Amino acid sequence: MSGIGQLRCPREGESRPLTVARVIERFAPAYWERYGSRMRLEQRKALQAILQCRTPALGGHRYACGCGHEHHAFHSCNHRLCPRCGAADTQEWVRKQLGKLLPVPYYLVTFTVPSELRSVMLGNRQAMELLMGCSARALNELLADPARGCRFDHAGFFGVYQSWTQDMRFHPHVHYVVPAVGLDERWKLKHPKSPKFLIHAQPLAIRLRTLLTNALRDHGPIRDELFWKLAKTDWNADVDRAGNGENAVKYLGQYIRRSVISDHRILALEGNRVRIRIKNRDTVSFETRTLDGVEFVRRFLLHALPDRFHRIRYRGFLHARGKPRLLWLQLLLDAKLQPPPESTPVHGREIACPRCGGPMRKIKKMPRAPPAHRNEHFFHAVAA
Repeated sequence: MSGIGQLRCPREGESRPLTVARVIERFAPAYWERYGSRMRLEQRKALQAILQCRTPALGGHRYACGCGHEHHAFHSCNHRLCPRCGAADTQEWVRKQLGKLLPVPYYLVTFTVPSELRSVMLGNRQAMELLMGCSARALNELLADPARGCRFDHAGFFGVYQSWTQDMRFHPHVHYVVPAVGLDERWKLKHPKSPKFLIHAQPLAIRLRTLLTNALRDHGPIRDELFWKLAKTDWNADVDRAGNGENAVKYLGQYIRRSVISDHRILALEGNRVRIRIKNRDTVSFETRTLDGVEFVRRFLLHALPDRFHRIRYRGFLHARGKPRLLWLQLLLDAKLQPPPESTPVHGREIACPRCGGPMRKIKKMPRAPPAHRNEHFFHAVAA
């Protein structure tokens, strides 16, 4: 992972593009004034990282060209919520997952948390861990059930936690990419009964409801009153065909290290409001929404993850400990897997001079500011 954020030197006179980071920088002081005393630790860390990303506070390097032009390239923060960082990590993750795809049909299984649980999940690492564990257990149990048509004693899948909608509201759910193949207890190859069907969605939703509500009550995040309300609520799960799995992997790659909203969806800044583009899933068309600037920042920071919470989980033969079963499956399926193309290392990219177009050479390293100075930079930014 590169620590250098700017790999293209801006051309002289080039205007600053409208980006997510620029919107956050503009409205951070107003957000801090309104919500600063109620911010969770992970939200403050995320805001601090975004405001310091690619600034002198994090250090960097100075480059020079033979024509006399110089350029400062400051380091990135590499925070997983930062809108500037994570593209290289996303590409590398997608590259590795595409190299593991098996020559079988794939399915995208989605578990959605009901609205009554959203306030419990918000910033609660224990509840989020229970969601990941219970959803994986529900899927694994039903895939192993002969009555459901699969009987995969050894299944394999990976899941990605996502918490936002197109307009950045908090909406926790988990996506699982599931290959339609498995092994029985004797490591014999097993396929679903139908090549166009994996499993019904409603039993998955019911099983998750049972597992998660009991786990939440046993561990304390919910009381009996909410427990019985959740037990009577209809939960949602979806099972969609995903072809050979390639598009599903690329789709989930957007949530690995990329931010809540991308720069190209920021359409305009209109006074104290931000106009964004969203995709309506029902009509499959693009629409626009206008948000108050402070509300934009508030919704964005809702999705800051607690420390040590891993967004991606691997299960079964796709887990590191399941590699022998994955290799055995590849052999049984005669999977002629080609090694994925090597990704271009970020460190090997050059900075082109905006004046003459020639390569620029590194002439000086600029160290990071001391922690006290970095904190001072942060408070100066939000107290402007």
